[in-house]
Amino acid sequence: MTMAPVAAQPLQLALLHPQRTWVDSLERMLASWPGIEVVTAHTTFKWAWAAVARGAVQVVLMGLGEGYEPEHIADLRAAGHAVSVVVVSENDDEEQVTAAIRAGARGWVRPDVDPQQLVTVLHAVHDGETWIPPDLVTVVIDSLLAEDDRRSSSRQAMGTLSAREVEILDCLAQGMTRGEIGDRYLLSPHTVRTHINHVLRKLDVHSTLAAVSLANHARLPG
Repeated sequence: MTMAPVAAQPLQLALLHPQRTWVDSLERMLASWPGIEVVTAHTTFKWAWAAVARGAVQVVLMGLGEGYEPEHIADLRAAGHAVSVVVVSENDDEEQVTAAIRAGARGWVRPDVDPQQLVTVLHAVHDGETWIPPDLVTVVIDSLLAEDDRRSSSRQAMGTLSAREVEILDCLAQGMTRGEIGDRYLLSPHTVRTHINHVLRKLDVHSTLAAVSLANHARLPG
């Protein structure tokens, strides 16, 4: 007896976009597309997040902007580590694209993407690939490499600080005043000021805000 071939399971997709008309039109278009199952289609983040958290979604096609930021990509990834996120946006800003990739997006498409190309991208990212429009690839790679260089330099600078200076910098990052820092470590105002000046000099910055920013950058994963 010849066994009938087992049909491939459809890709389980969530649509998330701030514009209802976009969500509805894309849901209608993909509803009849073979190999795609639209599990949820919403303008509200919590619905997509809930579907990801319960394991019902493999890929999220997410609009960026109008309230949805790269941080939402990271939240989706944290809710379901196996989920892949594809961003749809007409904003090709280098920082925006790079931030989305850093947050965990596996793909980036424009709103006018050809439907067949979109489906191909959705399946590709589910298979572990990354897809970015060819005209953005070099820009994104250069930006990611530049970020890595800056992060490496920041970490080297942080390595020159003493243990006490690191503690005081952490306090500044928490928004503590010099008086509060002095109370915590039983230091005089003069000593706190001296430590802060040493931190600024070693990090080659001119303000505590810049020092905190550099410290945060150095601690980013990468």
